[in-house]
Amino acid sequence: MNNRLIAQFNKNSVEVIKVSESIFKGKRYIDIRIWAQGENPAEPGTEQPTKKGLCLSIDLLPELIQALKKAADLGTEDLKSDEELEPMPF
Repeated sequence: MNNRLIAQFNKNSVEVIKVSESIFKGKRYIDIRIWAQGENPAEPGTEQPTKKGLCLSIDLLPELIQALKKAADLGTEDLKSDEELEPMPF
């Protein structure tokens, strides 16, 4: 499996979110995963991938981008109570 790092940014002081492209059995995937400082005493300070993340076919990337744009738009709306929130159709 080939991996190519596309972007990364800090989630907090000990975790990093990495976005990478991978190819597995001839198919392209996007992996968005949280990496954390590993607890391996032989390699202190090295980052290790966690189970927290998302790996999806690159074909689904436009739908993910659309959903993230909708989520980003929520930041510009007034805060609503839980009773007022309705599921958004995708």
